[in-house]
Amino acid sequence: MDTSELFELFGKNIDSEVVNQFLDKYPSFKVDKPDCGSQYVESKEEGADLLFEPDDGSQGGRTKHLRDCQSIFLYSQGKDDHEQFNGDIPLGFDFSDSRETLLEKSTPERTWKIGQGEVPLEFPNPSHDRWDIGNAMISAHYSNKTGGIMYFIVSRKKA
Repeated sequence: MDTSELFELFGKNIDSEVVNQFLDKYPSFKVDKPDCGSQYVESKEEGADLLFEPDDGSQGGRTKHLRDCQSIFLYSQGKDDHEQFNGDIPLGFDFSDSRETLLEKSTPERTWKIGQGEVPLEFPNPSHDRWDIGNAMISAHYSNKTGGIMYFIVSRKKA
């Protein structure tokens, strides 16, 4: 799967022609039921999930007309029962990269530890690092046990 096809979905409504054409082309993507205004479209086979929600985040009530593609999850092999995503990852990142290799490729704009919030780049065993890639952000999420990359999340910047 070409990553650019996924990125073209950013900001598109879940009922848009572009999203419907994508789903027709990739039938392994399954549309989940909405939950509090958020709705996932998942493909275990492609190793990618899409998150659709209003620009203002999750909310109750009728929101289908507001649910736009906000984030793309790219999974490593076996994470949440997914096959590994086999497309190109921004910044030349790869699932086989160590955190140190990612940092050599590009310096993140933020490092995060769940329960502590933003931490210094040198913090041992962070939960994730995040990089600015222009009109989007990419974050690498690490396993607490192995330190390996579990998944990347690419999220669009909202205007």
